[in-house]
Amino acid sequence: MKVTRDLTTGNIYKNFLLFTLPLIGSSLLSSMYSTVDAMIAGKFISEHAIGAINATGSFDMIFHALFDGFGEGFAVFVALLFGKKEYGRMKSDILHMLLLLIGVFLLISSGAILFRNPIMDFLQVDPILRADTEIYFIIYTAGYLIIYGNIMLVHILQALGVTSVSFYVSLISAVLNIGGNLLTVLVLDWGVAGLAFSTLFSAFVATVIYLIMLRRAFRELPSEKLRFGFDFSCVTRSLRYTLPAAVQKVAYHGVGFLVAPSINGLGADATTGYTVSNRIINMCSQCFWCASRVLGCYAAQCVGAGKQDKIRRGLWVDLWLCFGLTLPVVLVFCCFAAPISSLFFPEGYVGVAFQYAVRFATFYLPFLFINMLGHLIHTYLRGLGAMNVVFWVSLLGSAARLAATLLLVPTMSMEGVFAAILCGWIADTAASALLYLLFFRTDVHIKRAIRHATK
Repeated sequence: MKVTRDLTTGNIYKNFLLFTLPLIGSSLLSSMYSTVDAMIAGKFISEHAIGAINATGSFDMIFHALFDGFGEGFAVFVALLFGKKEYGRMKSDILHMLLLLIGVFLLISSGAILFRNPIMDFLQVDPILRADTEIYFIIYTAGYLIIYGNIMLVHILQALGVTSVSFYVSLISAVLNIGGNLLTVLVLDWGVAGLAFSTLFSAFVATVIYLIMLRRAFRELPSEKLRFGFDFSCVTRSLRYTLPAAVQKVAYHGVGFLVAPSINGLGADATTGYTVSNRIINMCSQCFWCASRVLGCYAAQCVGAGKQDKIRRGLWVDLWLCFGLTLPVVLVFCCFAAPISSLFFPEGYVGVAFQYAVRFATFYLPFLFINMLGHLIHTYLRGLGAMNVVFWVSLLGSAARLAATLLLVPTMSMEGVFAAILCGWIADTAASALLYLLFFRTDVHIKRAIRHATK
């Protein structure tokens, strides 16, 4: 049975669904065991344990965004080669890139652990959270090679149309992670260290499976025998895709690192309430994040295969897919904000952190559809190779959120934090929509954008 899939042939609705549904299942499972981590921390360690494991989350998010963006850009590059059927070059570039990144991941881990105290000082980690935060940070950061290597492999497999395995891998990871959490926290009493070890172990197992699937995909695609050597020209060839996408992701998500001192400075309740709110955003965003990925791979494969006339239809199919999958989830979280938020806290806890989470889910979460539209346009533009456009738009949105945070938090406290998130979404999406209408809407626009990106 073939594991790779050419998204440009066959029924577009079937292709999009077959690509998206396993990703949604995978992401929901990943989100579930990440959420269970938070629930176990809040219910069985302490009411502020969830804040401790996320107090430096904005720092981790910088590198997560960097390599997620790098992976998305590299996936576009791989999808282009796949569409052109240049399988030998594609395989060689993938292997060399993965080898190079191993050294990069290890270097970043070492530096982050060495400078952990200045990092926590900058983030203004509350003294109540400091000891547990340091323990979790050291263990989790030591595993960057596994965590970010996993992200790169997922993006590469998606560029080849391989998504069905992700659901089964996430199911295995969820079982291992949740089981490991229960063992290390409830039985061994390792506290937040147990949560970190369980996360790394489940990620390691997932990485091994993804490597096996990549090897299988390589064997399936015909090419001359690979001659491996230390040739990293793939970096320069893919740079026009990877660098703008990586910087864009950092600009979009890295603003969380810059606003973290303002949030943590409001106290442990603010850190915890903000953490739960972020978990809610992530859970509700899973559907459109996954559904939009198919558009990026589809558009890039179309470009590589010379089928540019199909791209615009893919955008509209994916728009309805994103909306239809996201709406029910958002409605559930808005209507049941209190019981869902209570899952992250000890039984009967209705303190300030809980109230922050409920207010966000009730009044601010519906605006997530603004973020959905912007994210979809970003993915569409990446598929066309317009990486620089996405970068500047994301930078605008991040600047809007940062400015709003600095202006509003001193007077509005957590309401200012939540309002600033909306400001970032609105600025980003408004700019994205305007650029789409002016320069990327018609077939003529698309052909011009592709010529510019590939010349």
